Amino acid sequence: MKFLINRTDAIGDCLLSTPMARLLKDRDPNCEIHFLVSPRSGDLINLCEGVDKALIYDPSWSFSKRFHFLKTLFKEESYTHFFHLGGKHLPIIMAFLLKVSFRGGLKSKWSTFLFLNKGMRQSRRLVTMHESDYNLQLANVLGIHALGKRPPKFAPRLNVTVEENEKVKQEEKLGQSPYIIIHPGMSGHTLNWASRNYGRLIERIHMATNGKYKLIISHTPSDEPYLEGLKDFLAEKKDLQKDIHFYDGSKKGIVHYTRLLKGALLFIGPSTGTTHMANALGVPQIAIFSPIRVQSSHRWGPYLRNDQVKVIVPDVVCGESIACAGSSCPYYECMAKIEVDEVFQAALELLPTKGSE
Repeated sequence: MKFLINRTDAIGDCLLSTPMARLLKDRDPNCEIHFLVSPRSGDLINLCEGVDKALIYDPSWSFSKRFHFLKTLFKEESYTHFFHLGGKHLPIIMAFLLKVSFRGGLKSKWSTFLFLNKGMRQSRRLVTMHESDYNLQLANVLGIHALGKRPPKFAPRLNVTVEENEKVKQEEKLGQSPYIIIHPGMSGHTLNWASRNYGRLIERIHMATNGKYKLIISHTPSDEPYLEGLKDFLAEKKDLQKDIHFYDGSKKGIVHYTRLLKGALLFIGPSTGTTHMANALGVPQIAIFSPIRVQSSHRWGPYLRNDQVKVIVPDVVCGESIACAGSSCPYYECMAKIEVDEVFQAALELLPTKGSE
């Protein structure tokens, strides 16, 4: 069997789709699995356990170029199975036109109902399951079932070696300094913790550990709005400057960043792709999430939950399903209810004790 899985949207969405690849490989180790992904995800998905090849599909291409690319791809690869898990819909139409016999996946919009012959309807906005469990459920039509919720054996896993991490540390002139990565930015419209709070957290960690750790603030150009308050706060803290390292992940690419992330003693970030990357690398982490139903950690939180993963959510009873109600909500602004001390104490619990380094 030869599968093409369509997931041409965000990095985190792609990572939470790779458990399906691992599930299919568990059933048939000889099957071949390709992922169709956006340009920002391609190099990363190529590092994922269970994925044989990631193919880049760029929505910015002209229609004729996208059509020709997909037509050539389907003809050359002769896929026996196609799954649509999310993203652009032209691949669904092409799978139909070129008569891929099995066309499964999520039924949601008109093209999926019309062109998927083995699709499944899911009400994901009800958030009865984690995103990865929704994806795994789509394999049921093949008679393949994942037992339990977020089975650990199918967790997203990024294949990065210690040697690759060591090389990147040298490139970044970190030497053997232990480091923590904080990623305050995110894409989309999910609620986030205040930018200055990330700065206050960095100061608390630095003071409590006597400057023992390098503090790497990772970001891309799209994260700039989330850096303003943080930079303003840190500009007033001259004693912190020598231990702060701003890392623009867009300059050397996502693989370079993944190799850097591999060696972090701790990762702190909100609901974004880098949080799922840290989880897929087994890095201890603190993940900060919104209480709104479709943004919640119940659906979008880290796949693996153990004593090395702490998920922090405002202690409120949120009645919103899709978006924040704003000033009409009695808990507005709820993300401010997450105290710096709460996140700081979680960080101390995850950082190595003196005798365990």
